[in-house]
Amino acid sequence: MRTPSNPLNPSNASDFSVSTPTRRAALQWVFGLSAGTALASLSACGGNGQRATEDTLPEPQVLTSVGGQLSFDLNVQYASQQLAVAAPQAAYPGAAQKITTTLRSFNGQYAAPTLVLNLGDTLRIQLHNQLPANVGGQSRLGYLNYQNSTNLHFHGLHVDPREFRPGVFGDYVVDTAEAGVLPGASRQHEITIPHNHANGIYWYHPHLHGSSNVQLSSGMFGAIVVRTPGDKFAAAPEIRERVIHVHKLTLNDAGKIDSFYDSLKAAASAFVLNGAYQPTIVMRPGEVQNWHFINTASFYPFNPVLDEHTLLLYARDGNVFDQKFKPINLATSGDYATNGVVNNQQWPGNALYPGNRHSVIVQASQTPGTYYLRAAAAISSDKEEIVARIVVEGAPMATALPLASDLPHYADHRPISDEELASHGGKQRNLVLAILPLGDERLAPVAAGEDWFIPQGDGMDGMANLVFASGNAGAGNKLSPFQSALTATQTVALNAVEEWTIHNVNGYPHPFHIHVNDSCVVKVNGEPVTPYWADTIPVPPAKDGVNGSVTFRMRFSDFHGKYVWHCHALDHEDLGMMQLVEVVA
Repeated sequence: MRTPSNPLNPSNASDFSVSTPTRRAALQWVFGLSAGTALASLSACGGNGQRATEDTLPEPQVLTSVGGQLSFDLNVQYASQQLAVAAPQAAYPGAAQKITTTLRSFNGQYAAPTLVLNLGDTLRIQLHNQLPANVGGQSRLGYLNYQNSTNLHFHGLHVDPREFRPGVFGDYVVDTAEAGVLPGASRQHEITIPHNHANGIYWYHPHLHGSSNVQLSSGMFGAIVVRTPGDKFAAAPEIRERVIHVHKLTLNDAGKIDSFYDSLKAAASAFVLNGAYQPTIVMRPGEVQNWHFINTASFYPFNPVLDEHTLLLYARDGNVFDQKFKPINLATSGDYATNGVVNNQQWPGNALYPGNRHSVIVQASQTPGTYYLRAAAAISSDKEEIVARIVVEGAPMATALPLASDLPHYADHRPISDEELASHGGKQRNLVLAILPLGDERLAPVAAGEDWFIPQGDGMDGMANLVFASGNAGAGNKLSPFQSALTATQTVALNAVEEWTIHNVNGYPHPFHIHVNDSCVVKVNGEPVTPYWADTIPVPPAKDGVNGSVTFRMRFSDFHGKYVWHCHALDHEDLGMMQLVEVVA
């Protein structure tokens, strides 16, 4: 076997990066810049196709709707398991240590079941919180003392956000930390996939303000795959479909993440795929597979490169491209910037920031051998990592690549024109995401009785006296963190079409995410770009005193009620970088 080597070190990455992969260290540059079943199985054993190497990428359990329904219980509980943990390294095999972990989980598993739904299907989940009572005294910030309370968010799905019948909740996350689903309590969720919904990859995870980072960092997440009739990608039996959660662990010395501070103090591990460190993926020469990457890490981007293979990106956040593929390779891995300056037309390149999903067609090399899937450098993550070994062996396959012309069109995902915007109110909003030191003139006065920042001496001094804020841009406006009063800060009329610009004052590309609605990006750093759809959008970093920004348009259709937008770096969200939106009929 030959082992190709492709060391990656994009020269344009250094302006935005740090070497130490901890959130505390990251603040130095934030301010410096003002077991399983495959979804579609393929048997390659027996005869000339027999494989000698074991495929070790774990696959989450798969639950598929029957007769338009899928119902199951989702238990939040502690579970013990052995995980291999390693520091990020561009070597194979990397030096890793197996440790016994005790982490919060869904149904006692590292990743929850993958749910396969069709258009019009109804999903019912009974969420049972079987965690022990909350532990007080973990922080002087009151809302950080509810790490065992929870709730549930359906990330990227266009579904009802309300409690629409007594005791029956949709994509409902409007809970105070003192409420939510308390230990010992349950909540019934019910969502119906609209008949005009886009197909593709979505996911579900906890979203209680103050505990989301700890719980998701523990492995509390699962994928949702939405099918549409005539999907030629999913219908091809010879093309294996795989869901790959890309994650990083931050464990204390006992193999736990007990408190919010635990989730920040430890250095982040190397990326793990479905909980496995550097797993082996076995393919036959020329074999075609369909991979869905989900970045379930709480802070770090994943910028994939696969040695000497064809890797074709065809959908971002479940939104298929318009009859085209985008090649992903070493040459395109640095497209996000040129000479240290964000490339507006290519932003964010191939990188998946926390919450993002990429769907890619993979064709194995025709040459048997060992290859590597790598995480290349990106803004806020400057270390290349080898994240998986790809072994190509066995009898060749002659599977044809799917055609870009087979990608579906969705009427509701046409770009939003100037005319449509103007005819539906045409409102424009300018909003800001900012980490600012306490006392900064851009901040509103701290209201009595509100928890705005980690105090000095509370166990996380590297982040003390910082305010994770958002608000309206412009002179006279003041920024503040999200508070449990649950007062709507943005009010939108049902069926309105609006244009929002999100400004970033920091050096970290805060990944903006809004619930219920997709966003059609039309500008990056004020420069028009070819419109594209996403539900999680990294906002370019500020540089040389100039804020980064993204501008997008949204249709607030079908559903009214309260939901949130926020930074999907989950420690930022838990510390207050979030706002409440209310859509009124």
